[in-house]
Amino acid sequence: MEQCASTASLLASVREQERQFEMLSRALEEERRSCAGTLPRPLPNMQGTLDGDMSGPGDMYFWGGGAPLAQGERGSMASLDSTLRKGPGPGGWRQPELPEVIAMLNYRLDPVRSNAAAYLQHLTYKNDKVKSDVRRLKGIPALVSMLDNPNKEVHYSACGALKNISYGKDPDNKIAIKNCDGVPALVRLLRKTHDQDLTDTITGTLWNLSSHDAVKMEIVDHALHALSDEVMVPHSGWERGSNGAGGGEENCKPRHLEWEMALTNTAGCLRNVSSERSEARRKLRECTGLVDSLMYIVQSQIDCKDVDNKLIENCVCLLRNLSYQVHREIPGCERYQETTSISQSHGSSSQKGSCFSSRKSKGRKDEDPAADTVDIPKRTIPAKGYELLYQPEVVRIYTSLLKESKNPTVLEASAGAVQNLCAGHWTYGRYIRALLRQEKGLPMMTELLAHGNDRVVRAMSGALRNLAIDARNRDLLGKHAVPHLVANLPGGGQSQPVRALSEETVVSVLSTLHEVLGSSLEAAKTLRASQGIERLVLINKDGNRSEREVRGAGLVLQTVWGYKELRRTLEKDGWKKTDFMVNLNPPSNTTRANGGYEDSTLPLIDKGQESKGKTPEAKMCSYKRPNDAYSTLDQRGRKNTLDNTLEPADKDAVQVSTSHTHYYI
Repeated sequence: MEQCASTASLLASVREQERQFEMLSRALEEERRSCAGTLPRPLPNMQGTLDGDMSGPGDMYFWGGGAPLAQGERGSMASLDSTLRKGPGPGGWRQPELPEVIAMLNYRLDPVRSNAAAYLQHLTYKNDKVKSDVRRLKGIPALVSMLDNPNKEVHYSACGALKNISYGKDPDNKIAIKNCDGVPALVRLLRKTHDQDLTDTITGTLWNLSSHDAVKMEIVDHALHALSDEVMVPHSGWERGSNGAGGGEENCKPRHLEWEMALTNTAGCLRNVSSERSEARRKLRECTGLVDSLMYIVQSQIDCKDVDNKLIENCVCLLRNLSYQVHREIPGCERYQETTSISQSHGSSSQKGSCFSSRKSKGRKDEDPAADTVDIPKRTIPAKGYELLYQPEVVRIYTSLLKESKNPTVLEASAGAVQNLCAGHWTYGRYIRALLRQEKGLPMMTELLAHGNDRVVRAMSGALRNLAIDARNRDLLGKHAVPHLVANLPGGGQSQPVRALSEETVVSVLSTLHEVLGSSLEAAKTLRASQGIERLVLINKDGNRSEREVRGAGLVLQTVWGYKELRRTLEKDGWKKTDFMVNLNPPSNTTRANGGYEDSTLPLIDKGQESKGKTPEAKMCSYKRPNDAYSTLDQRGRKNTLDNTLEPADKDAVQVSTSHTHYYI
């Protein structure tokens, strides 16, 4: 009798599961019919695509703007009220309550679990409240446990739900996935699967998780090698033994394009985690084949003249981050350090040249024909791995991107990589400064100072500042770049409209001007002829400018007044000594918010003044070139969440959000 009762109970349980399964399936089918024409693909395998026009005001190509911009979302908008309504529906069935759906995740029948996870993926679409409710009802551990289920439909649906739940402003969802070992579970699934769609979903979920600082090292420790070994290296098109050489395939169709979404997601994830700390950058640099694959992808896309897509953006931003402090962080870095003053080791500022012109002058006796040549020793062993980051050949990659790309983030990242590689007193920094001149990189960056994007202007200014450490570059920039730098300062008249640039960008421009004017009377004369004095004085007298801007303008003005040969001319223009003697407080030692480089309250060089004539403040501000010059990380990648990576103007332009931005649904 007891056995019969047990059997009856079991049959009743099975019938109840079948009824719940039928009810859930009908609910899914009803939702599918109601959303006909809006879902990219049938449930449960809903896949997002880029959402709408990403261009914003003043930006021809916005492309999401920030560091880790995960893929946008498209599909039907599901709300808790509409999807969990009570009462009978068509045909006499009702849609299940959310607790019922969560309970179904733990049923023994795989079809029930699969459909429940697929339904959760649908419910959590663009609905932060449902995502929070799923977390509160302990649905996330159940979904993570389903990733190890051998049934493809089960782990596929669970991964899709986790992808949606990890997308959003709420960091608690990401932390909840991390705390129940979601990252290792995703990695196990990534290593097992050969399905391209599932790989896209896994990498998209990891990209979402990587936007939170607390999860970044978890991904580095547990997912880095899987992302490299299972996605980046095998699907990039690069082959071991090719020495990192890039190039498009036959008919200009690189093999990596077949897996473009997974590669984009992976590069976006690694782009985020590479901004975390030096340990993360070290592990990424030393991951076998990773840098080689990144270089191959970028070079292939350059060869195909397709350099404005999200894959290239993520790859170049990742390379920029991996180049940060490279002269300090690579193994054996001490053997590349140089003690000779950089400003004196590569020619004098009196050398003539015309790297800004399209052809070189010929037959001039005062021109040194060897001034633009670069003597770089030949390697006996081909470079590989992290060595590719700073080899002189990388200059052509970044100059090609500066020339061909219209994507502001690609331009910013390319200039940032150049800035990083030119920082510090080290051998390869000297090589790269000279090669950038030889490859006409100086005029490219100078022209881009007129770009409409604030971050692009800042990046170009920062790169030029480090390039100006080379005396030859400094001389050329003093002749040709000063008017372009001045044009980015506040002020000007009707013929020179004011550009609404951020404080960070104005400070960067002032710092570059100071570097360029520091040893060149001709550059100071060019500044005067470009109405630079008026703009600098206006900054100091404008009570609305920040202390850093006032300090920067004052240092440049003091540098100009330090040229005694120019003082009479300045006085004839109506200027007084007091216009150039700005009261400066000592520079602070605080660091930038993005942790990229020392917060350069700018250097002070008071040429022509005796030390005894300096004020105490001036003595405290006396400039010593920092050993590392200036380096930069992906600024938006330093923020806590993807939603905070866009600047206010960018947030108005796009409603989805390092650095890239937002999340992948």
